[in-house]
Amino acid sequence: MSRFLPPWRTLLPAEHGSWFMLGLPLVLGLLVRPSLPGGLVALAALAVFLARPPLRRVLSGQRDPLQRRALMLFAGLAGGLGLGALVLAGPRFLIPLALTAPLVGLALRADLARAVRSLAVELTAQAAFAGLAAILLVAGGAAEAQAGMAWLFATLLGGANLAHVRRLLGHAHRLEASELRRRWLPVHLLHLALLGTSGLLLAPRGVAGLAWTGWTALLYLRAALPYRPIPARTLGWREGALSAVGLLLLWRALA
Repeated sequence: MSRFLPPWRTLLPAEHGSWFMLGLPLVLGLLVRPSLPGGLVALAALAVFLARPPLRRVLSGQRDPLQRRALMLFAGLAGGLGLGALVLAGPRFLIPLALTAPLVGLALRADLARAVRSLAVELTAQAAFAGLAAILLVAGGAAEAQAGMAWLFATLLGGANLAHVRRLLGHAHRLEASELRRRWLPVHLLHLALLGTSGLLLAPRGVAGLAWTGWTALLYLRAALPYRPIPARTLGWREGALSAVGLLLLWRALA
């Protein structure tokens, strides 16, 4: 343990899925509308994300001065970076930030309470993270319509992937047939919402929009295949690679 901060392994969130939830909208926002204010907002969001483990420990009653120091450091970084973005970009990005705040609050409350990670809780967190794409775009000077579409599609893509992975994990954990059937419905609904919205809003915009819409159809077909056992590590790498391809296609469709 260092004199100033706790070990990094205690500060980094252990959930791989939460890194994906954070990374996809941040990279999407920076790809679609690269800017210095957007970069500052992205770093501020990362600081807030890293503040979550020490915040959880402090609120749970742990009296570790190093964890408190880490929390204050990340909070100070987030505030300073956010202020820098505000000076450079003006207050427009505070509007999507304010719209995202209630979702962030609900997700953080569930996390701190160690609530069961139901699909509803995970979708709320996904929508909160996806709002970062809109914040970065507006900070970079994008129109509200483009920012709103980035938020919408990052939420739908992440939500569809969440439902798909939850279904696979349900099979892997040998859950009851009734629970597996319940997990099937959101898989269909979210993939259909992603496909339908893509066909309505992005397909008419040209080749890039058509390519993205075709990709969402392939994702739906993938999710509808019968379950086959697959190691968790392999599943993680496969879904990560598919998400990377989807991110690039969505970037081109929104640009």
